[in-house]
Amino acid sequence: MKKYILIWVLGTLSLCTFAWTSPVSIPDVGDARLRIVGQNAANYVSNLEASNSSCDTQDEFEAKTNKMANAFLALQADIVVICEVERNDDILGYIVDAMNTIYGENVYTYITDGLYAHASSGNYQSLKSGYIYRKDKVTPYGSNTSPYRSGEYCARMRIQTFTENSTKEKFVLSMNHFKAKDSSDDAGEGTRLQNVSNLIYALGNITADPDILVMGDLNSYMGEAPIEALEEEGYEEQLVRFDANAYSYIYRGTKGILDHAMANSTMAEQVTGARAYHINTAGGYNYKYSDHDAVLVGLRLGKDSGEGMENIQQTAPARKILRGGQLYIEIDGQLFTITGTRIR
Repeated sequence: MKKYILIWVLGTLSLCTFAWTSPVSIPDVGDARLRIVGQNAANYVSNLEASNSSCDTQDEFEAKTNKMANAFLALQADIVVICEVERNDDILGYIVDAMNTIYGENVYTYITDGLYAHASSGNYQSLKSGYIYRKDKVTPYGSNTSPYRSGEYCARMRIQTFTENSTKEKFVLSMNHFKAKDSSDDAGEGTRLQNVSNLIYALGNITADPDILVMGDLNSYMGEAPIEALEEEGYEEQLVRFDANAYSYIYRGTKGILDHAMANSTMAEQVTGARAYHINTAGGYNYKYSDHDAVLVGLRLGKDSGEGMENIQQTAPARKILRGGQLYIEIDGQLFTITGTRIR
């Protein structure tokens, strides 16, 4: 059954549909103005002949695309940072098209990075990390770069600065996919330490803005050397900050955080909440699209200190909200029923 919600747009009411109900609770990340979603997409590859494609048929690929689109919309994502997707400039277009179709407006787009690679001789499709964003909420600032100049990790580790349109506040968003763990893990740990070393060096030389959020599948649990290296540089794990029992991945029955959201001190002051969305570890087959849960981070840039606040739009946009299977209208943090009754 489709559910309906009234949306206030430029002084008129229009009827939109949202035909999806989350199988697990939507995380509460406070009074955020921006919501950032991090996701390992588990070999999201349109080349169905590739040995590492997670889909065998076009129907499976389309189903996976729609599952991700619905999940990201349910989280009210303003930016989606995503890894383990096919390395080309078209792959994120499938998700963006699905999100815009479901949402009913052309508000989402993605960053093109010029990264291309054909499947290898072993028919393995090279992968990358990328960025989807709401163009009415944020604008990319400067170039999309990497801590590496070339090679596999140039595509898997990316850095992008964004400007919040309403306040003109900026922040740096780093999306990463470190070397995977293997059975022995000796060589893997050395590569991950090189990954984090390159990342720390690159972030230390950024001049666009001092506020930095590091996300992605770092293939390292809390207490392991790559995470400790980031902590020593002043980056704090926001998932643990807001939930001591946080996890994003289950391996042989053991829960842990592989998918991180680590903020430096100035960025952490602007984080309103951070939680894992357990759609893939607890949502069931009909909703699952990866073996990693999504990570949701709420931001309120500037902390309402007044700096940059003079640029906030006077008429706040209404947003579709799905909570506990019920649909609401949110306007500038105020929550209303579809009949217009304010509930908070």
